[in-house]
Amino acid sequence: MDLKDKIALLAIFATFVVALINLIYTIVNNKKTAFVNTVTASRLKWIDSLRDKVSSFISVTVRILNPERVATGQQNMNELLRERDTLMHQIILHLNPDDVEDRAIRKSVELVVDLTNKGAYTEDLRKLLLDLRDATQMYLKKEWTRVKKESKSGEQR
Repeated sequence: MDLKDKIALLAIFATFVVALINLIYTIVNNKKTAFVNTVTASRLKWIDSLRDKVSSFISVTVRILNPERVATGQQNMNELLRERDTLMHQIILHLNPDDVEDRAIRKSVELVVDLTNKGAYTEDLRKLLLDLRDATQMYLKKEWTRVKKESKSGEQR
């Protein structure tokens, strides 16, 4: 085997090593990208779901306590109460019990239900509903920012 054949063999081996490294990097990167895409898509669904549930919860609460806005019979009122309670539990189940912001939103939702059960649309309840809306808005904005950051960098917290 002369020098020319050895150089060709060395070049083939080097090409094989580079191709193998590239293949391994591509596989690892694709798995990471797929994971980030899955998590990002799930978080976006979660954000939309929580936003919808909180807005529905506020709307139903207002309808329960403002019967002049809706012609409410006993049947309709029972349906509204059931919907409010379902939304309350769905919101709570969307939240992390260990996070301070999540617990604050949960507490607001539970206070709204307590005040609603008293049967009067008071100024305290109106303010609490606005605070719930604003707290949820800030919370969802923070989550949206986190999703954007993670989708760009591919990092998980």
